[in-house]
Amino acid sequence: MTKEEIARRAARAVGCHQKGYNCAQAVACAFADQTDLEEKTIFRMAEGLGLGMGGMRGTCGAISAAALLCGLKHSTAHLEAPDSKAVSYEYAQACLARFEERYGALRCQELRGGDGEEPLEVIRRRCDGYIAAAVEIAADVLYGGE
Repeated sequence: MTKEEIARRAARAVGCHQKGYNCAQAVACAFADQTDLEEKTIFRMAEGLGLGMGGMRGTCGAISAAALLCGLKHSTAHLEAPDSKAVSYEYAQACLARFEERYGALRCQELRGGDGEEPLEVIRRRCDGYIAAAVEIAADVLYGGE
């Protein structure tokens, strides 16, 4: 992916977030065209990952979506003899490590600060940078960003 394409995906993800998608949905949907799933399906799959997994302020939903994309890209889907977890985990760990290196944390609560009761507009503004970063990291790790 070129830098321009990555920037377009990041801008799309931030726009989706501002439209009401949670952070995980915004990141995952920015790569829908790179999967064999409809965007609506990816949107539904990522819904429970928002606000630190189900609103629990755990692992950031934006980078959790990158982990979801790792499975969508690398899983062999061999249901009778699963054989691709190690590869998916390797790529997910690379995404998570880069995010943590950049921000010093993976937990939504640490990244966002506050008490979790902020107005939605404040949360959206605070998280837009994390969403853009997760898109950039996923693009680089999974799709050969420049």
